[in-house]
Formats: sequence, structure tokens, C-alpha cells
Amino acid sequence: MTINVKWAGDCQFKITTSSGFNFDVDATSTVAPCPTDMLLSALGACSATDVVLLLKEKGFSVKTLDNNLTYTLTESEPRLYESANLHFVVTGDGISKDDVLIAAQEAVLKHCHVCLMLQPSITISCSAEVL
Repeated sequence: MTINVKWAGDCQFKITTSSGFNFDVDATSTVAPCPTDMLLSALGACSATDVVLLLKEKGFSVKTLDNNLTYTLTESEPRLYESANLHFVVTGDGISKDDVLIAAQEAVLKHCHVCLMLQPSITISCSAEVL
């Protein structure tokens, strides 16, 4: 498996994945997301996928799910991610906040590949609300 990163000038790059997907990255966040935003986006998408799958496995009908990430950076340079909170906002029949939190914790600790790669360097917490 390979990923091609092609310089497009300045701090901009064209990415092509081994599956043939293309996207842009810009370290200055001028014309595309910066690499660190892409990393947090991967964390959010991966954990959200696992939460949806875990809730469905338990028989819940998930109608919507948003994952709103907040994060902190270290004080000194280079400013690294220190912590991230994954805040899941879910709608669905019969789903409680506790159901979402249980699924989120299981995703973070056992299933989400991105979470497992980033921990323990980044402290990852979860919160939830059901609408």
C-alpha cells in the first residue's frame, strides 16, 4: 500500500491514496486543511464510524451522529496535540446518553485505529448528548 504526496508549490501538496482518492493539504491552511487538521479529522471520522457500528450492533437505529472535537495544544514549541475530546451528538430511537458514552469508550479503547495509534501521546476523552 502506498500514498503519494506530490508537492504543489509553497506548502501545498496533492495526496493520492492507494485506493485512488485525491485530496489537497496545505500546511498554511490557506487553500486546504493543514496536516494536523487532517489528523484530527481522521480521529473524528474513525471514532464516529466505530460508535455508529457499535450502536447498530446493540440494535439501536441511529438517525444522525455528529462528532465535535475540541482539543488542547502543548504550551511549548512545537505545539503538539495534548488532549482531544470527542463529543458525540446523536439522534435515534431509544438511545440514551449512557448508550452513546459506552459505545464511545469502547471505540476509543478497543476499536478505533486512529485512537489506538495516538494514545497515550494524546489524552482522548469522550462526552455525549442525545437530541
